[in-house]
Amino acid sequence: MGIWSVFEGPFVSLLVGAALAYTAFSFLGEYRKLFMANPKSAMSVEALMLAVTSSGGPGYLAAFLLAGSVLCFLATAFTLLFNLSSYFGLLN
Repeated sequence: MGIWSVFEGPFVSLLVGAALAYTAFSFLGEYRKLFMANPKSAMSVEALMLAVTSSGGPGYLAAFLLAGSVLCFLATAFTLLFNLSSYFGLLN
């Protein structure tokens, strides 16, 4: 088993999660403007949820895409942990 086979699945899942997050944040133009103006004040869930609810349909789609990207990142972490432990012989 080559080392690439350990990282292949998590790499693809990470790319999908990043694409979903990028698409979600592109729907949230107001949040992006707020974040670029003052990053420290926009780093809260409250500011993100306000941007989601104030933008209507695209905001709800963005929230759905963000949830999907979080699930992809969690799946990446789990798969990478499982693959590495299997590669190094911790799981038999």
